[in-house]
Amino acid sequence: MVRYIPLGNGRMIVAFDEDYRIVDFYFSKYASENHSSGHPFYFGVSVNNNFKWIDRNCIKYMDYYDHTMVGIINYNVDDINFENHDLVDIYKNIYVRQITAENKGNEEKNVKLFFHQNFYIYGNDIGDTATYYPEFNGVLHYKGGRYFLASTVDESGNTIDQYATGIKDYGELKGTWKDAEDNELSMNPVAIGSVDSVIRHSFTLKPGSKFTVYYFIISGRNIYDIEEEYKLIDLRYIRKLVKRTTNYWELWSSKVTPNLDADSTALFRRSLFVTRSHANDLGAIAASCDSDILKMSHDGYYYVWPRDASIAAYALSISGHSETARRFFALMESSMSEEGYLYHKYNVDGKIASSWLPHVINGKHIYPIQEDETALVVWVLWEYFHKYNDIGFTAPYYEKLITKAADFMTRFVDSDGLPQPSFDLWEERYGVHAYTVATVYAALKAASNFANVFGDGDLSEKYLSAAERMYEAFEEKFYSEEYGYYARAILDGKPDFTVDSALTSLVIFGMKDPRDPKIVSTMEKISDTLWVNGVGGIARYQNDRYMRVKDDTNIPGNPWIITTLWMARYYLRYGDFERAWDLIMWVKSHRQKSGIFSEQINPYNGQPLSVSPLVWSHAEFIISLLEYNEYVRNHS
Repeated sequence: MVRYIPLGNGRMIVAFDEDYRIVDFYFSKYASENHSSGHPFYFGVSVNNNFKWIDRNCIKYMDYYDHTMVGIINYNVDDINFENHDLVDIYKNIYVRQITAENKGNEEKNVKLFFHQNFYIYGNDIGDTATYYPEFNGVLHYKGGRYFLASTVDESGNTIDQYATGIKDYGELKGTWKDAEDNELSMNPVAIGSVDSVIRHSFTLKPGSKFTVYYFIISGRNIYDIEEEYKLIDLRYIRKLVKRTTNYWELWSSKVTPNLDADSTALFRRSLFVTRSHANDLGAIAASCDSDILKMSHDGYYYVWPRDASIAAYALSISGHSETARRFFALMESSMSEEGYLYHKYNVDGKIASSWLPHVINGKHIYPIQEDETALVVWVLWEYFHKYNDIGFTAPYYEKLITKAADFMTRFVDSDGLPQPSFDLWEERYGVHAYTVATVYAALKAASNFANVFGDGDLSEKYLSAAERMYEAFEEKFYSEEYGYYARAILDGKPDFTVDSALTSLVIFGMKDPRDPKIVSTMEKISDTLWVNGVGGIARYQNDRYMRVKDDTNIPGNPWIITTLWMARYYLRYGDFERAWDLIMWVKSHRQKSGIFSEQINPYNGQPLSVSPLVWSHAEFIISLLEYNEYVRNHS
């Protein structure tokens, strides 16, 4: 299911579904734990005792507010216009919802707001406690080292007037959210096990008047964290949090912006927010906060793939947000194996994560890696250095990351100079892949450049020579005069000529000239073969089965955001700006209402498929807009 307006500060991430229900609530030192795991927090409104849960049917508008990582939601209930602003404070571990109600009718209205808390602390509902705390006039959910206090304050200084805690999803018990539907709460003060809670805030609204209520959740590791933060809570303090967070994101998002139309620029900034919301204080950049995929596989996308994260770090870096990229490089340096490669994926706390890549194939020991992930980190680090000329920051990584990885890449080759087999970027095939060759080639060139900067002429020559030898072997073994295009891989010693969008990497990473006739014919083959008839967009490769909607020989596979943007980036380098912009516009047309990009698109109805948001999709959009702006400007 699509996640809307993810909000985060590096320790907390809060994400909503299309019905404006919190469905993901991450909190820990590095935002590594999901304490809702897709289970919704409902929000209800009662006007003159006419109760309703807020959902997509009454929501008029749901988006980021004015180029900030602050959500804005508009909806109407019985002549009252509501505007909510949601945010996670940039410094404190506090989620805030500002609700402003305006009575558009001619009669006085009694308004009751109901806030439902549905925590699954540490991702499960075993042994949770929900209890009313009179000292805080709020409900506290806690287990182990995680505490969450929910309460309210309004512009008159009032707070909640009713509460309820109870058992959920056990036998006939659905949860305390059902208790709210008669407008009165049970006032049950404590519940343990599988529990939820509801709090109520009431006020009266005269005709033509406005009133503002603030709902908040304080997160902490123990009761003392909650006590210390609650001491500060009053109307003035909550308003301060809203103001400073809004101001921070307005300034943050304006560092670098493409000189394009207003809609494209706004979507560019939203992509920045989505990407940044998935980055924590350690330097991890998660692929997606969407936990719904857990229902399919009991595993998800809330991991750090060095590939996805490298592209995200690159996008943020060229957008002027180097601080996130810098932390990412530090994490990758500390996560690198002794041999000089990066593992398949990592948890957001930097530890090695679950992996389906084997250590043995046909009885032979192999490295369970995708070599392009190691290569991309080196390439992005060079791009960072090239942009910022930050020798002081880069120098410590020269031996610990750059030459360590480059030495591995020069060793991890066959007699012909091509990389030894590893898994492809799609995590499906074991062999020698064009995408791997392109990224390793770019990384070796980057390492050669670094060696020159640091005065290591011999190393520079070593890496450059390895890159050139790899290029020559690739030309010899991957191109077919008979087919007229490049193979995507060599599998078990044989070239695989399945048309694959990842071949665009040959141009994107600078290995091939965009006007080379072999490249032109390859790109034409991709465009002709992988364009999805009807809905449009570029599929990953011929006969892609992943999340296939149905068997259909007319559909090569589901169109992806990243693959379509890869083709746009190729056309930019070729100089066909019109085709590039058409593909970018296709991507824009398949965003969600809040500017969220999914991984894939349903080829029949254009709806999002798989996780949403996908950080890689947003990062590629950021890169594509900046490149479009640059290429067009340079050719005008």
